[in-house]
Amino acid sequence: MLQRQDEIRSIPAAVVLVAYDDPSLLGAKLLRDLPLPFPLLLDASRQTYANWGPGRTNLFGAMLSPSLNWHYLRLLLRGERFLGFAPDMFQLGGDFVIDPAGRIAFVHRMRNNGDRTAVGRLVNELYQVAGAGRGAAD
Repeated sequence: MLQRQDEIRSIPAAVVLVAYDDPSLLGAKLLRDLPLPFPLLLDASRQTYANWGPGRTNLFGAMLSPSLNWHYLRLLLRGERFLGFAPDMFQLGGDFVIDPAGRIAFVHRMRNNGDRTAVGRLVNELYQVAGAGRGAAD
């Protein structure tokens, strides 16, 4: 999303990130030296997770999934740094797009810790709910 942040900002829509981690952990590990172009909301009680249903995974989905390991290997080969393990490796997240009426217009609940929606798909969903022109997919 960082590579397309200017385009995303041009869409009449808002992007919000939600995390459950302790703020000091986020600052020390995840967000250190990383520009964060979108608001980050902390959900320490995980009420958003409970309401929107990302759910939890098991040991296979958290660490042993071939697709997850391939995902992380590609990141490391691109020069990304390993941020360590999350405090709760079994908590899954998701990608959601909410329309102007407050309804969930797009949902992708993660199946394992590396299962994310392509940025191009999310950008196109933002264009669609904003009623703006379509962007190019990744």
